[in-house]
Amino acid sequence: TVSDLRRNDPADLGAATAADLEAGALDGFWVHLDADVLDPSVMPAVDSPDPDGLLPGELTALLRPLVRSPRCVGLNITIYDPDLDPDGSAGTLLTDLVVAAFTTD
Repeated sequence: TVSDLRRNDPADLGAATAADLEAGALDGFWVHLDADVLDPSVMPAVDSPDPDGLLPGELTALLRPLVRSPRCVGLNITIYDPDLDPDGSAGTLLTDLVVAAFTTD
């Protein structure tokens, strides 16, 4: 849950999850990201906003070790609704988060 993530370090949780996925017999794993995990204050372009979602820095820290894993074979983003994003700012935020997860600090 978000509260569990906030009691710990999102980067540590992402790294532990990636390590678990890498330790198994999987050939690879896919990262599925629903845009509505983000707090509605930063991601209003979803059909079912849920208060107390992740903030952009938390999501980037969580995603970074997962998408950088050699076993990560893909990433998709769903739930984003461009009809609810007339100025494109929410889509830009999602793009920036994904780019930040794949790039170095």
